[in-house]
Amino acid sequence: MARLEVLNPVAQTVQHSVKPAPRLTTFQGATLGLYWNMKAGGDAALDRTEALLHEKFPGMKFRRYTGSVGWLMRHCTAEDADRIASEVDAVVGTTAD
Repeated sequence: MARLEVLNPVAQTVQHSVKPAPRLTTFQGATLGLYWNMKAGGDAALDRTEALLHEKFPGMKFRRYTGSVGWLMRHCTAEDADRIASEVDAVVGTTAD
């Protein structure tokens, strides 16, 4: 008797998870990174985010970032992420999708 073995042609997905950073206890005096990947509209969302947070937390400082890889859309490399993390207390990023 012939034997037929059926295989699944779909590869196993790679599972990778990162533990979320701890939440800030206060925004007073904090520096917030605003990351934009250059997709249309993301800058407007970050402008509004900055305005609202500055209004609510007057002592808060802001720094703008884009990724270092790409042209129309800028990707954040691991090195970019490490540099940004060393310069700010938290980050808000937009993709505008």
